[in-house]
Amino acid sequence: MFGSRKRIGYIAPTVMEVVPYEFYRFAPEGVGLVGVTCNIDDWSEPHFDRALAQVKDAAAYLGSRGVDYIIHGGGPLVVARGKGFEDLIVRDIEAAANVPATTGVRAGMEALRAVGAHRIAIASPYPERHNATMSAYLSAHGFEIVRAEGKDLPFKDMQNLPPSDIRAFARDVLSRAGPCDALCLPCPQWQAAQVVDALERECSLPVVAYTHANFFAAFRALGIKDSIRGHGRLLASLSE
Repeated sequence: MFGSRKRIGYIAPTVMEVVPYEFYRFAPEGVGLVGVTCNIDDWSEPHFDRALAQVKDAAAYLGSRGVDYIIHGGGPLVVARGKGFEDLIVRDIEAAANVPATTGVRAGMEALRAVGAHRIAIASPYPERHNATMSAYLSAHGFEIVRAEGKDLPFKDMQNLPPSDIRAFARDVLSRAGPCDALCLPCPQWQAAQVVDALERECSLPVVAYTHANFFAAFRALGIKDSIRGHGRLLASLSE
């Protein structure tokens, strides 16, 4: 039965398409996804402001639908506001919904720490300015960014990049990065989670995609320790 064990709420900055598609590839039986969207259309600051203005209402609505946990997606929206802004978002969500919460950025950092990563390479779909802001945000939280490259994809085209192209791009970034502890694939709007297992086998280091990181944080907070295999080290570690 849908959500018979747990129901995870998700606040997306834009349409929910890749996130649910990838979530149900690895989610344990009985764990359901309940999503709402802020319907933004662009990488620009006015769109970010519009999305952030909807967070409290979206959280309250998800709380009224009986979710057990809430994830706020949209890393660029958070990192653009500077170090610690994820704490404010989480506080507002938890107060509005009366359930625990995280943000994609906080979950990403939690996941990187969980795999023991300090020196990070980043391969993203972002424009350069958002890649630079993400790198600065992670650096401010103690990570060393050895290389960060973005595909500069149009906002509404991220979901259309084939996983095989993401995999090739990520390998190229790693080839230019030099020694590092992990590869970070931020943004749940492109199909990066599907290439994590193959990249880890090819490159012999942890790969953290934000879709996996988001739900790793949720599963861990909710005590979900099912065996999840074939989707990389991070999710596999839940049952270890």
